[in-house]
Amino acid sequence: MDGVDTEQTIYQYMDLDYLLRLLDTRTYFVKPKQSFHDLHESCLPLKSIFKPHLVGREYDKSVVADTNESLVRLRQFRESGTMLTACWTEHLGENALMWRNFTSKIGICIKSSIHNFMASLVTDDYDVCCGRMSYPGIHSKTELDECLFIKDKAFIDEKEIRFYFTPKGNHNTTNDKGVSIPILPQILIDEIILSPYINTQACKVLTDFINDKYNVDKQNRFKVRTSEIKIKI
Repeated sequence: MDGVDTEQTIYQYMDLDYLLRLLDTRTYFVKPKQSFHDLHESCLPLKSIFKPHLVGREYDKSVVADTNESLVRLRQFRESGTMLTACWTEHLGENALMWRNFTSKIGICIKSSIHNFMASLVTDDYDVCCGRMSYPGIHSKTELDECLFIKDKAFIDEKEIRFYFTPKGNHNTTNDKGVSIPILPQILIDEIILSPYINTQACKVLTDFINDKYNVDKQNRFKVRTSEIKIKI
């Protein structure tokens, strides 16, 4: 864990079909970071690849050396785009921005903790690295491993907590779309929050359905509730 408290509460926003797949299959789907909307997840900005040099100066072997180093750096970063990545937020409570950006109208939010997320994993096939994202932007002096927990300042409102899954040994089931990792939903999920964009009657139907079908463990039941944010539908 990179400077994070394992008891830190975390949230993940998703569409309802993602949640139902998670509950039905008892697996957590993890995507490679190159599939995210931010292009810099798989392609470094030019200013962070090639160090600036004076235009028109005489031939200098150090310039060639710097260029070769930058090309190696670029290749390594592109390869890091295949890393399996889970993104959560440490926003306290609900966040209207997250509802708009990461769910459709029929969306939900899972409340958990770093400890519970790790404890819910029913596999020993991956090394898991967790850290808090910072938002200074990537520049030419940023080390490759630091880039994994750095984003542009435009994303600062996400307050992201990120997990990376690295297959151990010869176990490598990574593909371009991602992998499904076995989990225990009742350990992972503390609470399911239904989107403020779902009308009241539909919320009641969904709450009853989730409780009847999936909340069967009386010793460890997760709570299902409607959003506290009031939005005109």
